[in-house]
Amino acid sequence: MMEKKLIFIFLIFSVTVFSKTNNILISQGLKDNIQKTLYSSFNNVEGSYETIPLSEVKKILDENKATLIDVRNPDEIQKTGIIKGAKNIPLPELENRLNELDKDSPYITFCAVGGRSKKAAAILSDNGFKKIYNASEGMTTWPYPEMLEKK
Repeated sequence: MMEKKLIFIFLIFSVTVFSKTNNILISQGLKDNIQKTLYSSFNNVEGSYETIPLSEVKKILDENKATLIDVRNPDEIQKTGIIKGAKNIPLPELENRLNELDKDSPYITFCAVGGRSKKAAAILSDNGFKKIYNASEGMTTWPYPEMLEKK
């Protein structure tokens, strides 16, 4: 793993130095995309999933087109509640509980802010799940209290 990180750092450094020392104009957007792609490929945080806003999460859930997987810990759910119909699988348990999920069914990953859900979406993608959405935000900004239930 350390070797991969060193290669990643070297590649980012090379792109930056090469573009400056050789007077080659590489747009900041292109450099950002190169760095993001390199980071993602070495750190496994991007998979084949779509990140969607909370309004889209609500729409999909209202239409029963996906199951929400809440990857927060039980103590977090105890404090704030959980979205009705959601399945709680804390992120540290997700890989060991994949057998509880159907790889052909659509899922929305969800957490408190958006970081853990992104990692969960990548885990699902890496394990052959076909239709995955990642909520861009989480419970801290959830604007639909009528969809919550206390556990």
